[in-house]
Amino acid sequence: MGEKTSVLNQSALAVAQHLADHDGVITKAQAAALGMSRNRIQGRLDSGLWTAEASGVYLSAEHQLSPAARVRIAVAAHRGVLDRTAAAWWHGLIPELPSPITVSIPRTARKQVVCSVEVEMKSRTFPAEDVAVVRGISVTGLPLTVLAASAELEEGISMMDRALQIHLVGLTELRASLSRNSGAHGMRQARRLLAAAEDVSESAAERLFAKLLREYGITGWTQQFPFCGMRLDFAWVSERIAIEIHGWKFHRDNRQWQRDQHKTNVIGGAGWLPLIYTWEMMTRHTHATMREVADAVNARRQ
Repeated sequence: MGEKTSVLNQSALAVAQHLADHDGVITKAQAAALGMSRNRIQGRLDSGLWTAEASGVYLSAEHQLSPAARVRIAVAAHRGVLDRTAAAWWHGLIPELPSPITVSIPRTARKQVVCSVEVEMKSRTFPAEDVAVVRGISVTGLPLTVLAASAELEEGISMMDRALQIHLVGLTELRASLSRNSGAHGMRQARRLLAAAEDVSESAAERLFAKLLREYGITGWTQQFPFCGMRLDFAWVSERIAIEIHGWKFHRDNRQWQRDQHKTNVIGGAGWLPLIYTWEMMTRHTHATMREVADAVNARRQ
């Protein structure tokens, strides 16, 4: 009897530790592996100590249904891989968990699953190189997550730029992952973003801005105008407006940043209006950006 009690106590401790480490979420298979019998599992459910969030997926009453718990429930219920925007949150790339939670499942998997958490599913499998286990969850690896989430998120360009800037991922890793998943959902947009990121110079951003100026009918500008020993990306000489175009932050080291600040100060000190636009502003907020430029030019012409 004493030996049996000891085994039960050890099992209870193991389960408690699992719940603490997994945001209060446990599956029937995990509970059984930790020594819980079917009757003991049912007893937890009957007593309200656990609630069933999906078939064979439980949440401890001692834990809140936190964002992390929702993710664990979604992945366990569908036996899938966390991907796209939810994977970006799990990796710490974005501050808030988007809804619904994005999960991919094998094409042969059962798709009709009753679950307390709203899930957006895609039917697909991933190359082994693009799947990782992070804090006990199967999730797309960082390179594929950055690619897929950048294609869906409003702030996707900033997210990819930041990941490159702090060396979470590199261009080579992103390119390799894109090659392995070229036909997947969102990869067309990801390919465009990656191509822009790979352009070390800011010429691509400047070409885009010139194209937008023409499309919006904004006239009177000169490109690469010589000014105080420097060159201005775009200048409206009569209106004394200087616009500098910045590409991706990860290309800019501290020395470049210092030069940019000096250039802006020189422009302002000469009585010109300095404006700065980024790749993200031009591609994600095109109309607002060009309206701002037009308003600045028109205001200086009055």
